[in-house]
Amino acid sequence: MPPLYILLGLLLLHTPLWCFSAAAYGDSLAAGQALAVDGKLVSRNGKFALGFFQPAASNISKSSYNATSSWYLGIWSNKIPVFTTVWIANRDQPITNPSVNLTQLKISSDGNFVIVNHAAKTESVVWSSHIVNRKTSSKNTTTASAVVLLNSGNLALLANRQEMLWQTFDYPTDIRLPGAKLGRNKVTGFSHQYISKKSLIDPGFGSYSIELKDTSGIVLMRRNNPLVKYQTYATTESSSLIPILKSLLDLNPRTKGNKFKWCGLPLYGNQGSAGGIIAFRYTDLVSATKNFSEKLGGGGFGSVYKGMLSDSTITIAVKKLDGDRQGEKQFRAEVSSIGLIQHINLVKLIGFCCEGDHRLLVYEHMFNGSLDGHLFKKSNVDAAVLSWNTRYQITLGVARGLSYLHQSCRECIIHCDIKPENILLDASFVPKVADFGLAAFVGRDFSRILTSFRGTAGYLAPEWLTGVAITPKVDVYGFGMVLLEVISGRRNSSSEESYNTSSSSNQNVIYFPVQAINKLHGGDLKSLVDPQLHGDFNLEEAERVCKVAGWCIQDNELDRPTMGEVVRVLEGQQEIDVPPMPRLLAAVTEQSGAPTLM
Repeated sequence: MPPLYILLGLLLLHTPLWCFSAAAYGDSLAAGQALAVDGKLVSRNGKFALGFFQPAASNISKSSYNATSSWYLGIWSNKIPVFTTVWIANRDQPITNPSVNLTQLKISSDGNFVIVNHAAKTESVVWSSHIVNRKTSSKNTTTASAVVLLNSGNLALLANRQEMLWQTFDYPTDIRLPGAKLGRNKVTGFSHQYISKKSLIDPGFGSYSIELKDTSGIVLMRRNNPLVKYQTYATTESSSLIPILKSLLDLNPRTKGNKFKWCGLPLYGNQGSAGGIIAFRYTDLVSATKNFSEKLGGGGFGSVYKGMLSDSTITIAVKKLDGDRQGEKQFRAEVSSIGLIQHINLVKLIGFCCEGDHRLLVYEHMFNGSLDGHLFKKSNVDAAVLSWNTRYQITLGVARGLSYLHQSCRECIIHCDIKPENILLDASFVPKVADFGLAAFVGRDFSRILTSFRGTAGYLAPEWLTGVAITPKVDVYGFGMVLLEVISGRRNSSSEESYNTSSSSNQNVIYFPVQAINKLHGGDLKSLVDPQLHGDFNLEEAERVCKVAGWCIQDNELDRPTMGEVVRVLEGQQEIDVPPMPRLLAAVTEQSGAPTLM
């Protein structure tokens, strides 16, 4: 009888490879080796594994062996409790019969990475990498020598352990790992797209895909109806527009062809309308504004010019900021705030330019300009007088916009400079809160923020002057001052003559907010309303607005309402009492010697 080691050797020689190929191969599989259903490759850092798996009924997990269910080859996260696949090979070609025991993963003779089956005593290919454009010549053919699972989760088919012939990052499934591709190969025309699973128990190709379109940017759409697009995360690329995706690549402007550099703006969470926020070339904005020839207005940090995009009929307003440090701060504040959000009562930021030393902001153009031009005739003598209904809807719209900033954004955004100049009106007189260059951000875990002094005289809350930390109530105070100006059609800072009852020759100057609350207490609202309305206004609404304004300008921020409460009062959903005279305003009144109703 032959020795035992000879019998074992003969047994090994006559045993098919697939019977013992379950041995571990570390992170790689060489040509001539095969991986069975119960084997796997693990990346060197241990984060990813490659092998066969079965989707479970309630959760995708590495279930016990069951030859009768569907099996797939995939890569999964190896260090988290919930089994999560990041790539699947045979998504629409599951192995569903008992021949799974005869299934192997190996490198074929033609250099492809394949899943083969020996069920019919002949080797049939279930799935293949289908390598194309391999280097070939009459004398030499580049052939794969190994497949390696890299630390990034990328599975690479290599020639001579160095040259990459094929990789899973070129063929993603429904999850994008850092480094995976999204776009179109300009040589082969192949599109790298992400396709959803049918369900948790069926990883086959689902109904939705995300891909990078040449004309639309990153698009989420239905695969069975490509015309139905649900969201576009970039915009049309043309001679004048560059998708924000490209502007975030931190390209070196000194490199030929790379003229744009990301300015480090925290543009997280932005979901604009079709196209989103755009990074513009400076030369294209020069062209759009005809070399900044039509000036719409200006401020402390720069000027605003009218323009039109060359490839559309959209009229834009371009704010050209000064190149100093303050202009840079305003630029970042504007893009970081209004660039993240959308609301009907907030001005829409279309895009920006941060090429070289140029800092420009591009907004939708507001046909009717700013509110001050309609309230104060000295600002715009040609502006039509706003009707009472229009004024009331403007106050309600501004209140809704501020309420959204304070309560509905990812972070609470405090505008810090509410005044008529920063309230724009579209063609239908819908108000848009604008100019976020002084905005401050407060995390949802905090209630106030200590920041530098900012704002405009006449609209500043008392806490600005004391140096304490601010809250959204500083915007409430400014809004209250704006309400009084909307009612009266005059600046709060302008004086109003009052005659002392003891002497008709004794003339006193009363600060208008003081006079407004005095007359509210005395029931004399008609004399507060803009005389240009000629008495055509709603008395109940006027009283409501005056009461809201009086509460908004209280000295103590705790006495002021939130903007959400203001909205409810203006909508008629909540009642409000007559406000007391603010102590600071009362002190002003006492010093002037004017009569006050307390």
